[in-house]
Amino acid sequence: MAARRSRIGAIAALCCLVAGCDVAIDGAAGISPAEQQRVDRRAEQRGAVESALKALEQAPAVVYKSTIKDASGKPAELQFRITRNGSAQGALPVDGQPIQIVSADKQLYLSATPEYWKAHGLGNSEQYGTDWVRTDGSDLPVNAVEVLSPRKAASTLRTAVAAMDPLTDPVRSKLPDGTEVYDVGSGLGALRVTTAAPHRVVSFAPSLVAAAGGKTLGAEMRVEPLAGDALKKLQTDLDGAIGGIGQPFDALTQVSVSVVNDKLDCTDFVGTCRATIDVANTVIGGVGGTPVRLTLTVDFTAQSLGAQSCTANADAAPGATTSMTCEVKFKLPNRNASYQVQAKPAARGEVRAAVDVNAVREKLKSEFAALGG
Repeated sequence: MAARRSRIGAIAALCCLVAGCDVAIDGAAGISPAEQQRVDRRAEQRGAVESALKALEQAPAVVYKSTIKDASGKPAELQFRITRNGSAQGALPVDGQPIQIVSADKQLYLSATPEYWKAHGLGNSEQYGTDWVRTDGSDLPVNAVEVLSPRKAASTLRTAVAAMDPLTDPVRSKLPDGTEVYDVGSGLGALRVTTAAPHRVVSFAPSLVAAAGGKTLGAEMRVEPLAGDALKKLQTDLDGAIGGIGQPFDALTQVSVSVVNDKLDCTDFVGTCRATIDVANTVIGGVGGTPVRLTLTVDFTAQSLGAQSCTANADAAPGATTSMTCEVKFKLPNRNASYQVQAKPAARGEVRAAVDVNAVREKLKSEFAALGG
């Protein structure tokens, strides 16, 4: 009986060994040649995408190109150039209209229509629509200087690609010029990179770098690296753009004005009436010592003489009360008659940003020298 138990135990052990061999043989069968080809194609695409993104993040500067329709309905190309440090010049298609942008010395300047500023809730939109405005990224649906800098764009695109389905078979297509690209897509849009080395990013959907507001920049942004003469031209154009900004409106500072005292004097037998108005201003924001530019308008009405108005301007220190005068002259048909005159004053204030053009240009010169420009 003892020998039989020993023999059964040996058989049981042998069965376990055979079962183990069966599992090992099944696993060694591998994948089919067709599946291996699919795995290789996906690996090839991943390598091309990563190589293209590394080239993007290492670029000293890039140019983004987008297309909108102009006033006549014809396609018009916009260009937005930006260095890896965030200095930028060009236009972006925000909601189908071009918004001019300049970024230098960590300051952002926009030029847009009154309608654009009104849509962003700024009460002085008519003023802002006539000149450059110093502001920050909050006045754009996408903080373009941040999300479109080469390093940041590459990093965000890499994250977006990593979230896509890794088992999707690569899709190839050809651009109008014959360049073959990988179309790496998701619900937010597509990233396109060249299939041939040296790999580079050809275009991407703005929503891939800014999921919240990217769609306001259109469906696609084409991208090219800038170096050599193209990089030098960006420096030259930025130099000129800074000189053309002048003293822009400062949207980062809020100012309110009020008439706190008014006096009306009219000269007998002459018809001259002068209003002396005290205008107080209150400033909120980092305005420093920049003066507040005041504009006073006074509407005069005189019984049987009609209406006239005058305008006066003055610069005031932040938080100060400033005395301003404004006068008109009525034509008196009868010098011996008396006329009742009324004056209605209205004042508004604006803050202009002080831009030291020469200092900014020197900083740009240093930046581009480091970039190889």
